[in-house]
Amino acid sequence: MVLIYSKDVDDFVNQVIDCLDIDFIRFSESDKIEIDKMEFSNESNSYLINTMYQKDIEFEELKSIWFNGGGLISYGDKYEDNCYEVLNDSYLLQKPAYKLGKRTSEFEFNRLDVMLEAKQQGFKIPHTLITGNKEKLKNFFDLYRPKNGIISKRILDSYSYEDEEYTYNFNLTFPITQEILDEVPNEFAISLFQERIIADFEIRVIYIDGIFYAACIYNFDNSIDYRTKLRSMENLRIIPFQLPSNIENMLDKVFKKFNMNYGSADLMYSNDEYYFLEINPTGQVSFINNACNFYIEKTLAAKLKDGK
Repeated sequence: MVLIYSKDVDDFVNQVIDCLDIDFIRFSESDKIEIDKMEFSNESNSYLINTMYQKDIEFEELKSIWFNGGGLISYGDKYEDNCYEVLNDSYLLQKPAYKLGKRTSEFEFNRLDVMLEAKQQGFKIPHTLITGNKEKLKNFFDLYRPKNGIISKRILDSYSYEDEEYTYNFNLTFPITQEILDEVPNEFAISLFQERIIADFEIRVIYIDGIFYAACIYNFDNSIDYRTKLRSMENLRIIPFQLPSNIENMLDKVFKKFNMNYGSADLMYSNDEYYFLEINPTGQVSFINNACNFYIEKTLAAKLKDGK
């Protein structure tokens, strides 16, 4: 049996499931579950759950677990949801099954951790400023105004923030303009800024247990975030790319530093240099997989089926 954590909508997860020929359970973001029984003794353990679609699932038969986002929702309140997360994680993370990816509770890094580790391994990184002070931001802005300007991106992996009135989308990277700078207060929430690098091409790397699948992304109009064009593919071209062995070795060390065996990495190639941008533990795979005919779903399904 295979357990899959995933977002509600994920084409790549569906492709992997199509390649599985053994029993599986899928925990999506909005699927509710019920812990029917957890029992532990010196002689044996027993964990029985019910999902919206299946009853009396015994987790002792679990062979592989793929953590790819998602979470647990109970039929109770937020407190019970949290209890479910803690209990389920405690059981699964101790269980001797093959595990691909990591639960959110296991993440031992943030964006800055990863970037500094990549620098330690030999990657170039963009000049980065983290501040909540307008004067320091203005100095950084003036430094790169004659070049390609500066950008801002989120610090955490959370895509949004909600207050009493609005939901704010932090997903996309955007340029800092003079108009934005004029409206920024003297003190603001801590934020991350970087010099903008105009790339010859960007690189998305999918990493599965030491195996690399890389694609170069040509963004012909040099827009800040190519993800805004993935539906139309206008001025965008994606083709397979072979990473140099030294770059693969450096990336492998970064993933292993944070005990990650699954995820994606974003790089840029500019002026004969590879720049490291970030790692995403549940990065988008479908658009790379489909454009390059990598058939990654077959590799991943085989690993889950074999338990290694």
